[in-house]
Amino acid sequence: MDWVYPVILAVLSTVFLFCLKTIGNIPLYADGALVAKILGFVQGLPGFYIAALAAIATFNKTDIDKTMPAPAPKLDIMVLGQSVVIELTRRRFLCSMFAFLTAESLILIVLAIFGQTIYLPVKEIISVQYHLWVSVAYMLVFLFVFWQMLVTSFWGLFYLGDRLHQPDQ
Repeated sequence: MDWVYPVILAVLSTVFLFCLKTIGNIPLYADGALVAKILGFVQGLPGFYIAALAAIATFNKTDIDKTMPAPAPKLDIMVLGQSVVIELTRRRFLCSMFAFLTAESLILIVLAIFGQTIYLPVKEIISVQYHLWVSVAYMLVFLFVFWQMLVTSFWGLFYLGDRLHQPDQ
């Protein structure tokens, strides 16, 4: 969920975009292009993720603090300098998820700003073929983070909307 689907989607998206770019010379980094549109979409998300994190952290329901049903996800934490594996409660799982999504959305914003800012100066300095490889590598990373954030967001929505309210079995 966290790696395979986002990698597949990032590779397919990057191949598709660069095929379209070579056919129709579609801009990816200019104002109003793909990176700018994703930036516009993502800029408001950290606030929503922080609000969700605060809501889950203070949600008053006793069931949310029970260990998740088997197979419960596990997390390595540090306790007094020792690594300890714990099974997650629903509250800890959702808090970790929304903290991760907040951080990932902020990283995506920074990547988009750097991509838009650096694209034109770098294009003037380096060769066309090297520039293509740098652009492909950037888009793979950028789209991987984007798809990872989107897949995890849908997973969190499913969990909040349905799974959180299901009884343990």
